[in-house]
Amino acid sequence: MESPPQAKSDTRPVAVITGGTEGLGLAYANLFAKDGHDLLLVARSRDKLERAAEELARTHGVTVETTAQDLSTEEGRAGVERALEDKGLHAEYLVNNAALALGGFFQDGDRETLLKMIDLNVGAVVDLTRRLMIGMLTRGSGRIMNISSMTAFQPTPYELNYAASKAFVVSFSRALAYECMYTGVTVSVVAPGVIATDLHAKAGATYSRYLYMLPVMTPEQVASRSYRPFMRGKKIIVPGIRNKLLQVMGNFTPNFVLVPFMGMLFRVLGEDGVALPPGPIPGRDGIEGNPESGTGS
Repeated sequence: MESPPQAKSDTRPVAVITGGTEGLGLAYANLFAKDGHDLLLVARSRDKLERAAEELARTHGVTVETTAQDLSTEEGRAGVERALEDKGLHAEYLVNNAALALGGFFQDGDRETLLKMIDLNVGAVVDLTRRLMIGMLTRGSGRIMNISSMTAFQPTPYELNYAASKAFVVSFSRALAYECMYTGVTVSVVAPGVIATDLHAKAGATYSRYLYMLPVMTPEQVASRSYRPFMRGKKIIVPGIRNKLLQVMGNFTPNFVLVPFMGMLFRVLGEDGVALPPGPIPGRDGIEGNPESGTGS
């Protein structure tokens, strides 16, 4: 893609960070703010947004704007674009961090949650990137960071929807980075390993083996080891030496070994360490119900 004519802007540049009130999103917000960048934080909870904005502004002396949006909806994604316009801002940086995970057997997952995961993990990345990169291309500068996962590099039983959505993010980001060559806009994908956040508990995977057998990093460690490579325009970023080694090993491991190993790591376990069985299937196991409703996780 050839670089378009650069246009001057009378709006104020900000780093737009989705899911920026806690965990990895908040860690990135602190790094951007520490470097003197103003922020626009996006999340669903107004209370969490206000608390995070107040703390970031007080600590780093930057201006922190917020907008409460449900990014799993088209209305929520349009709301981010509208907030930028209303506040006289433009996205110099975009961090697509907001995501949803769900562990367990696929048929046990709540149908609405499974679809919402795709809308958030995939739809929000595509839609927000498309909405905000147009302005970046017009100005001839900008950086986009899409957060994926190490699970993107191989099929992951019992978290298959999450892993597949993150695999999309890797492929999407690598191809878009190529399209944006010589435009002044860079696209990076960050693929962390296990991060110590409450995402695992929310996914129902509190006792899964991967939390104890794979390297675990704090959100601050992941952010600090990926922020500078992102600023340099690196396209694929895997934070942590052990995670890099695991990625390389995965590339050379045959699927008949790799997939069962991932299944062992990500199988949902009970508090006693025993693997939880799949739930009953309505219509097949002698119970009534709507097969599309799922049994939860």
